Parts: sequence; structure tokens; C-alpha cells
Amino acid sequence: MPLYELGLGSEKIHVIIDIGSYHTKIGFAGEASPRHIIPSYNVKRNNEVVNICDPKLSKAELADELITFVHAIYFRYLLTNPKDRKVVICENFLQTELFRETLAEVLFKQFSVVGVMMTPALPLSLIPLGTPTGLIVNVGYHDTSVICVYEGMIILQSYLTVELGTHAHLMAIQRMISESGTVKVGSEMKKASELYGELDLSVLEDIRARTCFCGERPAELKDPAFTQSGVNTAHRASDMSYPMSDGYHLLVSGKIRERSVEVLYDGDGEDNSIATLVLDSLLKCPIDCRVELAGRILVIGGGSMLAGFDHRLKQELTALLEHSRFSKLSPGKLKFYKPNYFRNTMSWTGGAIMGSVEHLHDRYVSRDFYNAKGSATLPNWSSLAPQLKDSYQSTGTPTRRSSTPLRDFMSSPISSSTLPPISNLSLS
Repeated sequence: MPLYELGLGSEKIHVIIDIGSYHTKIGFAGEASPRHIIPSYNVKRNNEVVNICDPKLSKAELADELITFVHAIYFRYLLTNPKDRKVVICENFLQTELFRETLAEVLFKQFSVVGVMMTPALPLSLIPLGTPTGLIVNVGYHDTSVICVYEGMIILQSYLTVELGTHAHLMAIQRMISESGTVKVGSEMKKASELYGELDLSVLEDIRARTCFCGERPAELKDPAFTQSGVNTAHRASDMSYPMSDGYHLLVSGKIRERSVEVLYDGDGEDNSIATLVLDSLLKCPIDCRVELAGRILVIGGGSMLAGFDHRLKQELTALLEHSRFSKLSPGKLKFYKPNYFRNTMSWTGGAIMGSVEHLHDRYVSRDFYNAKGSATLPNWSSLAPQLKDSYQSTGTPTRRSSTPLRDFMSSPISSSTLPPISNLSLS
């Protein structure tokens, strides 16, 4: 038992779990950052890797993998008894019903947790900012998604996604290294593709984190010295030497460092890029909401932690607004939040704040109520039908509610006194 829990009453601090397609963030409510960030997969004895978010898994296979995964969360990482605590699950917008129902069944039946609250992850990232309105751009591992939230209400039709994320950037780095990467061996230079072939993902991720950044739009480089090799390959970055495990040094060219990220802005072959996704999402919002949303853009996710990401995205948006496709949008001045939290854990931090508020106790599905009613008790954020309000009680007739957890939290008296005012936030 952590020392800070002594003398704080009988109810234990809640567990917060944010399950992503590649990484899962876990920790306790009331903390500023997760205790651990772990891979969202299990490694079996034969070294087979099984991702728990794989949609090809059957219900039985998924249940087995989740039991192993959740057991590791409680007894290997958090070192706590699951029977003593409620759980907040920050769920993916595109998560299947099979996954959420199986996860709830595992938590209640196998680990006997006290209660579970499932809430969409992206809107939670607004809670640390203290604002109920924002346009959220989540640059994840496999894809990038955009959602607009206005006064705590999710504008469902504005949710868009494109398969451009960290993995696409890593593949671009691999391709460029295979084409032009060199390794210094003694006094001579050899091709990286001949020595290493395809690099491991862990090596590519390290190269990305250590050397890469988002440069200016190629069209903004007016100096002929930077554009003589072609507008798409122009760069100002210098070459860097990256040490490999065998003692040799891989030469990472300035072109790779600065221009490998272009894959995120060039699009997926169907005129869809991160920048077009933002503007298309704004177009799907009511006209009277667009200016305010465009002035409150929040970029989150591990893929956005590259230096210069916000500046480059703003350049792309400004250039696209002159295109006929978005000429009628008129979003006003584009402004980006500069959060004081790590971007890859913003949703988890919002869940940790929400989990520490007693005002939302009726948002949890209790163990007794689930055992009595089954998976039908799980509230669905995307359903227009009224949700169960008093699901923490196992008897009686529950009342109904139709608002979202984020709106409930922002309207509570606790949030107005504990969260920073919007005027204190940094916008650029």
C-alpha cells in the first residue's frame, strides 16, 4: 500500500488504464503522469507477440490475452489488489463492442474489481487544460484521429481518422536509410542496406527520437541553395552520426532528419493528410462553432512529440485554407495549446483527474450491478439512448442520463476550483 493512502478513508485510490493500439498507460488517480507505459501486447513462451487490440482475435482468445495482460498490470507493475479499487478505462473511439464487453467481463469476473467507468480517451485530454472546448488532434502509432468537443459535448460527425502516424514515419525512415544510408567501417563507407538490411523497430524509434524533427514547408525555402535538389527534398539540417550496437556509426543525413516526416503531410494517396483531416473535421462542425474550435487546437499523441510539429502543422493549415476545397471555411486565427503535460499521456492525465473526483461516482458500473444485469449495463458514449445513471446500485430501478462524463465533470463545482483558468493557458 502506498504511504499516501494511509488515513485517507476506506476507499482506495482508483486505477487508471489508457489502452492504446501500441502502448498502454497505467497508474493511479490524482497523479500527474502514469506509473508505467507498457506495450499493448503479450509475449508468449514461443516468443509469439499477440496484440490485445488485434480485431482478428476471437472472444475466447481475447479473454485469455486480457487476463494475462490485466494480471501483469496489477501484480507486476502496480503491485496492488484489484478487488479494492475502482477502474477508469480510457477507451479508443473505434474500439469494438466485443473488446469492451470482454474487458469488462475479465475485470469483474476474473479480478473482481469494485467498479468500472469507461469513457472515450480523446475528450479527456481537455480536462488538464480546464476547458470544455477544443479541436483534438491525436497523432498515434498507427493512425491520426481528429475530434471536436464543444462545451463538453462530442461532435460525433467531426470524428475523422487517417492511417498516418508514427509507424508511417518509421517506415519512411527505413526506406530512406535503405536508399541512401551509409555506415562508416574503418576508413571506408558502406551502404547500410548491405550491412543491416531492415533495421529493428526499436532502432528506428530511437533514430526518430534522437535525430528527426519537422522542418519548414519545402515551399517556404526560398534560398536556391536549399531547393536545387528539388522542392520535396530541400533541407537545412546537418548530418548526424548514430551509434549502432556493433560499434559502427550510421550516418543519418540531413534529408532523413528533416524530410522523412513529409509522409505525414503528403497524404495517403487519396488527398488525406493530417492537415486536411483537421480542416475536414472543422467543416463537419456547426458554423457558429468553427472559429472558437480553430482557436483551441490541441495536438496530442506520441507521434506529435517531434520538435517543430505544431509550427509545421500550422503552416500546412494556412496553406490549405487558400485551396478551393477549404476556401469557404473562414476559421479565423489558428491557435494551438501548449500543455504543461506530456503529449503522449494527456488522455491518461485527464482520466486521472476524473477518477479523483467523487462527484462522478454514479458513472461507475459496480461489481454487484454487473453481476446482476450483465454486459447490458455498460454505458455507451456513442448511443443516443439515455444511459443508466445509478448503475452503482445493485437494486432498484436506475434513473437515466444523456450527458457525457466530460460535461458532467466540467459542470461540477470541483472542476471550477481545481483546474487552471483558460486565461492562464498558453496559446500560439
